[in-house]
Amino acid sequence: MRQASGDLFPTDVPIPASQLIGRGDDVREVATALENGTNLILAGPRRTGKTSVCDAALGRVERSGCYTARLDLFRISDAAELAEALAVAVIANRSPIRRIVRRARELGRAALNATQAAAVLKLKGELGDGVELAITPGWAAQDPVRALDLALDLPERAANADGRRLILFFDEFQELASERRPYGDPDLVTKRMRAAFQRSPSVSFLFAGSIEHVMRDLFAPGNRAFSGFGSFHRLHPIAAEDWAQGLLERFSADDCTIDPPALARIVELGAQHPRATMRIAQQTHLVSVQLDRRDIDLDLVQLGYNAALDSDLPTMEQTVEHIRRLHKNALQVARALARGETVPRRLAPAIRDRVLKLLLRAGIVEHVARADWRIVDPLFQAYLRDLDPLG
Repeated sequence: MRQASGDLFPTDVPIPASQLIGRGDDVREVATALENGTNLILAGPRRTGKTSVCDAALGRVERSGCYTARLDLFRISDAAELAEALAVAVIANRSPIRRIVRRARELGRAALNATQAAAVLKLKGELGDGVELAITPGWAAQDPVRALDLALDLPERAANADGRRLILFFDEFQELASERRPYGDPDLVTKRMRAAFQRSPSVSFLFAGSIEHVMRDLFAPGNRAFSGFGSFHRLHPIAAEDWAQGLLERFSADDCTIDPPALARIVELGAQHPRATMRIAQQTHLVSVQLDRRDIDLDLVQLGYNAALDSDLPTMEQTVEHIRRLHKNALQVARALARGETVPRRLAPAIRDRVLKLLLRAGIVEHVARADWRIVDPLFQAYLRDLDPLG
């Protein structure tokens, strides 16, 4: 049986720490900072490895004895649900009580025996009324504002009670400031969060977000509640030699051999973008399975690259339509960047700058250096290069 291509080269889910390629320095730096009481912010485009690095760093600090709690704001719809999720994540660090909490949530408080009920009462005595958020589903919905305040105090209470540092990780934190305001007015919510967090010396906070300009707006301006609350950490580029070694190990795990030129071509086509590189490798391996081959050469890589483009076609078509809606000149500017050309001179500088800012906020381009912009995803860049602007 051949190993599954999606298992060897995962692309659309966070990658387990054991499968990370070239992220060792990032994981060590993030973990060390958090263990030493520093708060961190990771902001950047989706599918570049932020969540994978954060998860690996949390695994590392767990092994050193820290408590951890993870929250993905993409999956949490409102303030009451956020309060419950935070309470459950914090209390889960105590293994015995975690089983009691699960039983109470599934079957109700009446299902607890006398010993379990006593353990809940003891926990409430140690950590306060916020424990009820984890024990009783729906309790937070009665008063979401108070529930969230209770939940925000729980990490410090738990860390202090057990003499542990707790690392609290918020993924996709920019959702807090989205237009739909899922947790209430963003300014008010962030003020309440900051008030609770600055009273939490035993807790380190890790924030990740995939809309960089929103994350910077939350943490950089002096008038924001989170101004100065943590340091920005930018992920290091993955070196070509790290990619080559990591991909070689993955192919070898399925008893595949890969020619050095073919391996170098995958790395070149991926242009250091984690998801694109893995996608090309994944589709190349899939072609080898379909053709019942275990020798990977340049021809197979080209077939895999074409398959990667084809499989992403619906998403790329939607992205083009989104670019068209951003600004009447946005697609023209994006195609120029994709082709390595200068932005058309007929565009006034003010219009050009506005279009670039819109593309940046949409996560389609990134600012490399002064007057140097590029398309984030190399697969989408290739699609734009060949796109008929009138099509």
